[in-house]
Amino acid sequence: MDQEKTDLRVLRTRKAIRDTFCDMLMEMDLQDITIKELAKRAMINRNTFYLHYDSMEALLQELQDEIAGEFIDRQVSYTKMEDIRRMIRVFFEFAAVRSPVQERLLCSGSYQFLYDRINRQIMGHRKLMNRGAFGMDEASENIIFTYYGSITATLYRQWVADGKQLSLEAVIELATKLICEGMSSVVKH
Repeated sequence: MDQEKTDLRVLRTRKAIRDTFCDMLMEMDLQDITIKELAKRAMINRNTFYLHYDSMEALLQELQDEIAGEFIDRQVSYTKMEDIRRMIRVFFEFAAVRSPVQERLLCSGSYQFLYDRINRQIMGHRKLMNRGAFGMDEASENIIFTYYGSITATLYRQWVADGKQLSLEAVIELATKLICEGMSSVVKH
């Protein structure tokens, strides 16, 4: 019974830390968040924070791993153009339903470094799992995966920056045309 109470207390404390951290991420940039202020807002002391996390970076890494992990869990292939089209849809549908704090971490300029780490984490996994999908040497495939990962996310970030004025279907269709067919698919000759 004591173990259950301890586990619940630990879970509640971790949740308070995470929820407070997410609230603060919505209010300010990471460099403005201190452990002292986080602990005060979460109504814990600093030592309690350190019982759960080694640093602010460890807490941020946990969020990064969750975002990347949710996307990595979606098994995909890159062997056919239909796979690429499906992957673009999967990405936009996944990204479109992120929580406000996850959207901020993926789209805010002040969190570009974090977005870059998430993208590298996801695309590193994709390269590993789909090595040889394009039948090219490793250097060429690295360029292809980098292009796909960066351009897809850049289009998503622009869609968010524009206030999601296009419907989800419209942005998926446009992104698919641009990524799969290039500029010639949308620019009149």
